[in-house]
Amino acid sequence: MIGINTKARLVCIAVAFVAAVSAQAGAWAPPVALSTGGQGFEAAVAIDENGNSVALWDEITTLDQLWSRSKPRGGSWGSVTEVSPALQTNSPLPVVRISAAGFATAVWSDNSGVWTADRPAASNWNPAQILIPGASNPIFVMNSQGAGAIAWTVGNPPGSGSSVLAVVRPAGGVWTSQQTVASGTFVAADHAGIGDNGAVIVTWETYNLVCKKHYCTQNSFVLHASRQNAGTGAWVDSGALLGPDGATHDARVALDLAGGAMLVAQNSSAAYSSATQGVSGGAWSALKTIVAPQGIVLTTDLASDDAGQATLVYEVIGFSTSQVFAVSGAISNNVWSAPVVLSGSDTSVGSVYFAVAPGGPALTVWVTGSATPQIHAVVRATGTGTWGSPVTVSGPGSELAPEAAAVSSAGSAIVVYSAYDTAGVHTEYATSYTP
Repeated sequence: MIGINTKARLVCIAVAFVAAVSAQAGAWAPPVALSTGGQGFEAAVAIDENGNSVALWDEITTLDQLWSRSKPRGGSWGSVTEVSPALQTNSPLPVVRISAAGFATAVWSDNSGVWTADRPAASNWNPAQILIPGASNPIFVMNSQGAGAIAWTVGNPPGSGSSVLAVVRPAGGVWTSQQTVASGTFVAADHAGIGDNGAVIVTWETYNLVCKKHYCTQNSFVLHASRQNAGTGAWVDSGALLGPDGATHDARVALDLAGGAMLVAQNSSAAYSSATQGVSGGAWSALKTIVAPQGIVLTTDLASDDAGQATLVYEVIGFSTSQVFAVSGAISNNVWSAPVVLSGSDTSVGSVYFAVAPGGPALTVWVTGSATPQIHAVVRATGTGTWGSPVTVSGPGSELAPEAAAVSSAGSAIVVYSAYDTAGVHTEYATSYTP
């Protein structure tokens, strides 16, 4: 075994970090530890239009608790505050969204159901409340005004009868009672999106179930998209958009400032197809193929800025390599760019995260699969601009994994990742980008 001087090794890592950062016009700050006093897991992060950030995570001490820290623009992370004192699970999967003015909402779930808590701008977290008793796997979206929606599926096969349900909240208002988006013998939610005008779209599927003695298989997936315009309280079903096909279409949807929408789904050949919808809803355009990746494809997400510039980020896994790609298209005409490789010279990637700000800047993050894994990030300054070159944003640690990413319209960005430190403590780290 070859011995390595620890101090020299840390110096080399610091030099490499600075050298990598110089590849982009902005600067990534060295990562700092967010979680303290226990084991940090499952982080979420958001950044408002003034550059103020908020993060939360599952902190495991003698029990699971949801903790949070905030960071003002140009400042340091503040002290830890408690969002939820005792989680009835070890996998709450928290999500946090923030309005342009800094009003934050967190959503998570445990064995009791789906919980939520709000944090007014420059204030403390309000007491957590259970919003949807008995529910799980919430899909939470929120726009820059603070309007939000949560969708989820109830009813599990092989039992007959299932529904896609939702609650919505206007900006500055309170959550509605539960609403039925879709129901049938077998239905399941895919994704959700919300525009700055308050319009909400939930993509969902019907499917068939064939059960044998020891297992069941799903097939004949048919894609739908239901829309509710702000203040109407009514969900309008698109009807069948794609299928029946043998696998789920994993449909994603994104909306622009006025409520125009882009839907992207995988067809029976695993190619990505897209359709658009007008600002008031109505019929979707005919689906068109935008890219047909070769290999195993994992969708990261679809997002749009206020101007209607949509971006799809996905991972392609080949025989011996994996890469991150992006394609961009306009909601106004459904015209898309050719795919671009975001991961540069990285040939083994995983755990891809992606975020777009209302003004157009974007951020994509992944972990490399090299002998010494690193967290790499790449930014895009505008909605129609080009992506920069990947840089290393992580410091020392083992078993690194990105967990959250956020970006503001001014181009400021936050990445949160986890790693085991030298004492073997699973720690959440944050690094910030200044354009």
